Amino acid sequence: MSETEVNKEPLLQSSVQALTIERITEKDELILAQTTSQFCRCCCFQPSINWVLSEQDNFEAGSNPYDSPNNGWIHEESSLFGRWCSWILPGCRAAKYVQHSGPPPPGIKNENRKLFTVQKTDYPTSLTEDDRNVNIVATHEKDQTCGYCFKLGDLTFPICNCSPLPYLETKKADGTTIGKTVYVCDECCFVPKYDVLDAAGERKFRIRPDTCVGGVCVQCRFGEGRGKCFRVPFVVRDPETYEPLSTDGNESNAVVDALWAGWKHECCTQKDAYHLAFPQGISADEKLLLIGSGILIDITMFEQRGDD
Repeated sequence: MSETEVNKEPLLQSSVQALTIERITEKDELILAQTTSQFCRCCCFQPSINWVLSEQDNFEAGSNPYDSPNNGWIHEESSLFGRWCSWILPGCRAAKYVQHSGPPPPGIKNENRKLFTVQKTDYPTSLTEDDRNVNIVATHEKDQTCGYCFKLGDLTFPICNCSPLPYLETKKADGTTIGKTVYVCDECCFVPKYDVLDAAGERKFRIRPDTCVGGVCVQCRFGEGRGKCFRVPFVVRDPETYEPLSTDGNESNAVVDALWAGWKHECCTQKDAYHLAFPQGISADEKLLLIGSGILIDITMFEQRGDD
């Protein structure tokens, strides 16, 4: 990499506003992209998984989401034992995802330089204490739960007769609870779905893919939009009618949709990236809730399984 390329990134980062709660209020769409490589990361080698946030305005279909200027980032805090268990019980570990405004620190950008290392601390060792506590916007956290499924190699079995199932509780920087996203397992156990609740426990949204075969199978999407050529978008829906909610963004409906991240990330690093299109007219707190929903969808559906 040339000196010009090295110096270009700080200029790009400084050209965008930090993703504060006020800035989130203005945005209809965001990009949520995983920075932590999952190449050969399982069992004791599974590290905390960290993320960057970018404004959708800076992303074009087919481009690499990691090349966009990042004005927010998220780091994970979880135990070695919990991360180890996630290999066979996706979504089970107790975890805290701390969301920050501003560009990510060097510890996030450089976290993948070492492979086959065991992270013994709850937090990424590449981050300083100041890094972990700077410009906190919100947290998304959960206790130890059942996994959404039992995974053994290429075989997975949904777990419905276990409690509690995976969830993420979203809180403001001062610790005030905004609400939580809860994984739902019912008679259609092969269709993943999530309820998004407010602080009082009232349902705000239902998130699930479109379905086929009488509602018992997910309906894949081919081609259109900003996502991968072959994928399963998670549509944000009315909590009573389950009808898709409209968005002011570039999608037809509010959605959490997987993005194409380039051959390197798809085949080697296995980093996941998502397009978050928010429903029309929702508050900044509800947008924070849906950022937590995007993380929960990843840790249950895709973190340990890729696109399987």
